[in-house]
Amino acid sequence: MKTVYVPIPSYPWPRVLSPFVEFPEEEKWLSEDYNFLDEETINRYRKQRLYDFVFNMWPVTNDPKMMRPILRCGYYHTIMDDYVGIMPLDELKAFTDRTYEVMMEQDPQPNEIGIFHQMAAARKEWIANGMPLFWIERMAREFREYFTYGVMEETPFKLSNTYPSVGRYLLIRMYSIGQKVFVNLTEAAMGQALPVHIHEHPVMNRLRELQSMIIAIQNDFASIRKELATDNETLNIILVVMHEYKISLQEAIVESLRIHDEMVREIDSITSCLPDFGFYQKMVEDYIYHVKIMIHGLNAFYYESGTKRYTQEGFAIPKYGTANEQSLDLEIKHIEHEYWLKNLKNNNKVT
Repeated sequence: MKTVYVPIPSYPWPRVLSPFVEFPEEEKWLSEDYNFLDEETINRYRKQRLYDFVFNMWPVTNDPKMMRPILRCGYYHTIMDDYVGIMPLDELKAFTDRTYEVMMEQDPQPNEIGIFHQMAAARKEWIANGMPLFWIERMAREFREYFTYGVMEETPFKLSNTYPSVGRYLLIRMYSIGQKVFVNLTEAAMGQALPVHIHEHPVMNRLRELQSMIIAIQNDFASIRKELATDNETLNIILVVMHEYKISLQEAIVESLRIHDEMVREIDSITSCLPDFGFYQKMVEDYIYHVKIMIHGLNAFYYESGTKRYTQEGFAIPKYGTANEQSLDLEIKHIEHEYWLKNLKNNNKVT
């Protein structure tokens, strides 16, 4: 069987370890608030170690009171993302509207699914810990955009098993990867929200766009074996590049990594020459530091945590999808970025 080598992306930013290593409330949440899922799906989430990706992305947070709502969001957003995969658009629109209402202080009814109860609990905990209402409104808006410009834009491609262009892929995945929501948790981890005029500065907007697209590509590299073997999974940059440019899988990996690495360089370029933010300069620099370690930390989660999220035994079964995998006539093997580049340079291919 042919082996295709996929590089593990690398970053020039710090790798920070969290003081938290376990999450005793996970079982309670999965068994109580996520019991609208079948037992097999819940067991799959147990294997995914979702708490570990939260600890990796926000490792400088050492206050359990602030970590708890961040964990809640990590769980409900991840499970929500799986749950709404290829959901009919009329149902998805209703789900979007309800998410916005719950984020904007309308508590769910007792019979509504636990995602909304976890969302309301996190909102109340953030407010109790000093996060301002304009930040809560920002979260609500980003959730709406995640659904509208991300999930809803992906659905036609998934249902028709077709591919977007590379440019369209990047725009869609910038929203559908969910990082424009998650990056707001950086401010919660810091314990302070960026003022609106700072948050909306073009430099800060571009930083978040790049962060989202980098993590989307990072995710696609980690999940490529699953997506090669699963129907309705065409929104992976390697597959999109392969399809648009009519090139081999290995050539598409090279091109996808090039796109990723250019974005990494752009983050360093724009953040090495910041505008004068005056009184807020230190806050902005701290925020940028957090965003960079988020990227590095999530990448480490894929390869170091033991998560089963992208294995056949561990990936979640979408409500309208299937866990069935097609057999592959190749083996995917992830290797260190530097080793992969060295072999590519020496042999013009990875052997």
